[in-house]
Amino acid sequence: MSGPGPLAAALERTRALIAPPSGADLHPERTDARSRLTAALSPLVERLPAGDQVVVTVPTLRQALVDPDRLARPEEPFRWKSAFARRSLGLAVVEACASGRFRAPARAVGPIADEAVAEWERTGWRTFHWEPWLAGLTSGARAMVLADAVGWATGVWSLLDWRSLASDAQVGGAYDQWVSPAPRTIRLKARSEVRVPIPGSDPDTAHEPTSGPRTALVSVSGGCPTPGWADELAYLALVAGLRSTSRPVPARVMGLWPDAGIHRCVEIDAVALDRVTDRVVATVAAVVEARLAAVPAD
Repeated sequence: MSGPGPLAAALERTRALIAPPSGADLHPERTDARSRLTAALSPLVERLPAGDQVVVTVPTLRQALVDPDRLARPEEPFRWKSAFARRSLGLAVVEACASGRFRAPARAVGPIADEAVAEWERTGWRTFHWEPWLAGLTSGARAMVLADAVGWATGVWSLLDWRSLASDAQVGGAYDQWVSPAPRTIRLKARSEVRVPIPGSDPDTAHEPTSGPRTALVSVSGGCPTPGWADELAYLALVAGLRSTSRPVPARVMGLWPDAGIHRCVEIDAVALDRVTDRVVATVAAVVEARLAAVPAD
């Protein structure tokens, strides 16, 4: 027997995304996670040279598990390519479709790209940073970039029922960041593609020191889920919770892998925060060891 159709499946995923949280706000657990990170990370990074810093992202967590030696390798010089532009352009396309401006990503991508380039040429302001690069491409190369963005946006657009989401759902946005008060800078960075307020989840302000509804985060990745996917999703909630202590910790994180048509969800509870906190400490330790091992002995 075949499963539900694409529209029914998207509605089912969306209902799971905005379902009532299973537990209360995690303010005490967030405070404990911050204290544990501060205490554990400081002695680790003291071994690094003065002025050094460690930046932890989801790819860093992944590399520490599967290829820790890579953590010491210098990053390649940045050059624009289609893979770097498709997310920001794709998110703008999804947002335009969610607001009702366009009916489908394929109709939105060309006008949005043209508007961004025209605004940069008129004012010098780069909303997405890739405007000069896109403007300098040949028509064929530009068509490939737009097609890549359409594919990315269509995957995201088709996996959720956007009509069921609240009107104040946020598409895109800046990174969540938290900097540990350590002798060397440790910066935790995380990004989510969509933030959705969960209806009826406002905390009891008489008992919780936070305000506003709890949220659900959506993360979009290429390929298939990796073995550490649950901790990687929980990491997004951890960093969002550390960034702002006046708002509730996100209640859940849904991961979408459009290439494989897979979605998975993590409920954020005390166990999930405790596990991902340990994962962050282990990752920073792996980064420090890799960097020290790469320094030639005198």
